[in-house]
Amino acid sequence: MSSSQPSPSSTLLGVSASPAGVPPEVFDVLARPAETNLLVVSYRDGPDEWLQNCRQHVGELPAEVGFVNVGEMTRSASASLSASGGPSRSPTPADALPLAATVEDPADLTAVGVRASEYLETWDCNGNRTVVVLDSVTGLLEAVSLDRAFEFLHLLAGRVESVDGRIYFLLHPEAHDDRSLSIVRELADAAVGLGDPR
Repeated sequence: MSSSQPSPSSTLLGVSASPAGVPPEVFDVLARPAETNLLVVSYRDGPDEWLQNCRQHVGELPAEVGFVNVGEMTRSASASLSASGGPSRSPTPADALPLAATVEDPADLTAVGVRASEYLETWDCNGNRTVVVLDSVTGLLEAVSLDRAFEFLHLLAGRVESVDGRIYFLLHPEAHDDRSLSIVRELADAAVGLGDPR
């Protein structure tokens, strides 16, 4: 992609099934962390793993960080953030939000969407660019039907676009049939690491 073309607002990224499988494209967009809001909606890794990966690849955490941890109990990410010398900033309305919110039922897409929207609405006017990562579409599809997942992902992408953000949908391509990959691919402006379109 040439630099004269606008960046896609939604990207589908093929990833490996390992916990370290987050592709570098996700961390590349966080190159200016002081000017970035990062929201991770995770069906896979917990907040601590994401914070560790972010520090390892970027060196510091984004100005605002939020997690919607789906399907498991939230670990102590806030302790990890404060112990690591997280971003020093003045208190903002975002401070009223927890670093990590939990939605225990992975099929409760309404709750997942509400939690994500809370972060997006709070950050909307802070002047930072917002990056959202859904980790992963594969985990989502283990919890709900393809039709429900497509509708949810379409709504989430629209919500992110409404705040001029970028969203990355992570997906394990080997876990899906051609039909599912084709349908999910329709959601994204760009696809990386999925092989040739079918």
